[in-house]
Amino acid sequence: YFIQSNLSDEMPVKCESDLNAVRLLKEQDPAQLYGAVRHIKNRVIGSKARKQEYLDVGILPELISVIKLKCSPMSVEAAYICNSLAHGGRHYVEHLISSGLVETLVEGVFLDDQKLVEACLRTIRTVYQYPDLEACQNLWETDNFIPRLIELMTSSEVAGQCCAMIIGSVCKTREQQAILSTTPILANIHTLLQTDSAQANLAGLYCLSELTYDNHFVAQEVKVKEALVKRVFELMRRDRYILVQYNAAKCLTNLFRLGVIEGETCKTQILDTIVYLCLYEDIAIKHIGANLLHELIEQNSELQLWASYSQHLMRGLSRFFVASKDPDFSPRLRAAAFKAFAALGETQEDIRKNIIEGENIISHLKFGLQDDNLEVQVAALSCLHSLSRSVKQLRTTLLDAEVWQPLLKLIKTDDNELVRTSSRTLCNLLLDFSPSKDILLEQEGTVELLSKLVLNSDEEVKLNGVWALMNITYKANPELRSKILSHFGVLQILETVEDDCPKLKIKALGLLRNILCDADEVDRIMTSHGREVLKTLVPILSRDGPWSDEEREQVVCVFINIATGHIAKDLLSEREDLLTCLLHLLSHENSQLQIAATTCITHLVKSDDSGCLDRQNKLKEMGHFRELQLLLAARPEIADRAKIALQYFQ
Repeated sequence: YFIQSNLSDEMPVKCESDLNAVRLLKEQDPAQLYGAVRHIKNRVIGSKARKQEYLDVGILPELISVIKLKCSPMSVEAAYICNSLAHGGRHYVEHLISSGLVETLVEGVFLDDQKLVEACLRTIRTVYQYPDLEACQNLWETDNFIPRLIELMTSSEVAGQCCAMIIGSVCKTREQQAILSTTPILANIHTLLQTDSAQANLAGLYCLSELTYDNHFVAQEVKVKEALVKRVFELMRRDRYILVQYNAAKCLTNLFRLGVIEGETCKTQILDTIVYLCLYEDIAIKHIGANLLHELIEQNSELQLWASYSQHLMRGLSRFFVASKDPDFSPRLRAAAFKAFAALGETQEDIRKNIIEGENIISHLKFGLQDDNLEVQVAALSCLHSLSRSVKQLRTTLLDAEVWQPLLKLIKTDDNELVRTSSRTLCNLLLDFSPSKDILLEQEGTVELLSKLVLNSDEEVKLNGVWALMNITYKANPELRSKILSHFGVLQILETVEDDCPKLKIKALGLLRNILCDADEVDRIMTSHGREVLKTLVPILSRDGPWSDEEREQVVCVFINIATGHIAKDLLSEREDLLTCLLHLLSHENSQLQIAATTCITHLVKSDDSGCLDRQNKLKEMGHFRELQLLLAARPEIADRAKIALQYFQ
């Protein structure tokens, strides 16, 4: 038996009937116009080839003209043709936007014709598959458009679904989230969630997840609406459509991360649903489930532990690394698995051990670091960074796997995300207790590479570069310290100390502290750069400055090291503003600052050099001796340090 093909389905647009239909779009006769748009709609739906052919013959201006007629049913059908074209992909959406379609559709949303309004909303929703496009980003600024969408949400179920999806797509900033939360949108979303329609539920949940993402204010507004939260939990039940379960879990994950969801039962429900998604038979569901697991547990050690109890989850995530039937989807699965394992192993040593020993992840990790797919490489690096927090694994498995080799390659790439993640991981491999540290320092150009990271325009890369240099200068020999200073000198370190980023400032101070750890080296550096060092550091100790106690403590620790130098002692004691700051710190409410200041004074007064007595007398006159005596009545750890300092005063 033979099945005859439907030849008309394969016929190109250039056949007479299609060209005639395009010509008829300019007709004034309603019957002929309606027949033409119906013919074209039936031809383009489901056929990507014919979509392109119709674009090639210049159909878009004619369709827009028909929509502008604001006349049902032909305007409705024309809008649906545009909707079908938008379903063709990003290329088609870009054509639609450049033709001015979006502006025409927005005008249609304000009409009284409900069918045409719904057709326009459907098409706008489809265009919003790509919210990064400029025209999509501009819609928030369109006069009265968002209020009109909120108003239309209750006009019909179809309109409600479309409006919720569009609003979810345009809502990208905290300010926009906050503005929307003051409207009736939460009540409208609740209405969508109350229906038995899975599509309506999906639209409402998507909008709610975008509203609550990383916004404490909106999350608190949702928390007050107990019925809404209860309904979201109900939609997470197993008897619901799987994507409804996922979107409900996503909303609740947002609320949990913001501290709105409390109680072990609630947390268990969310986690159980996400684990179920990770083990679902459909690979697309597995993918979004693993990504959501990462979001839920990455900052919560308790949930990481609970999730690790599920051996089915661990084994299920490991299977993500086996090539799926869809080769285009395999990289996304592998990336999701790496991210999930990264979150699982973020804080607890036992979980890291189970991941490495139980799931044989290292072999997958080595392949992932060399993968052709950028998303997989970044995710594999995140996983390696998580596992490298383990002292034991740094000394054993990660050393044997020589993970430092791909790291050095990735850190030299042009992709910022790869450089950020690889440099972050490299910091752990350069810790003093990591055997990889010596191996890395033996490689040609490692110090130069780390010094270049500090000059990077990306703040995180710069931070990681300083952090890595701080790690390798810890207990470093004079040759290594000298080599580092030849690539990243004292003045550059001081410039970094003045950076606005508090974390970068702290690490730069730590680097300077490690550099200034040998008395002779301290004297040499302070002789050449003492003025600049004091000019940068002393103001940080000021009581009126904007600096944190942690920053002040690091500065005092730098001065403790400087005070070990023979010449440097006198440079410090000549600065009365510095001595005054130390005096004030002795009575500071922060005990760590008191201890640091006491230790610094001890180094200044304990010495056999000729200037020792002068320094002691000066500190006595300024009141340091008296303040140290008062500290004898303080907590033991402070009193003991004060006692040591006092015994050096003659």
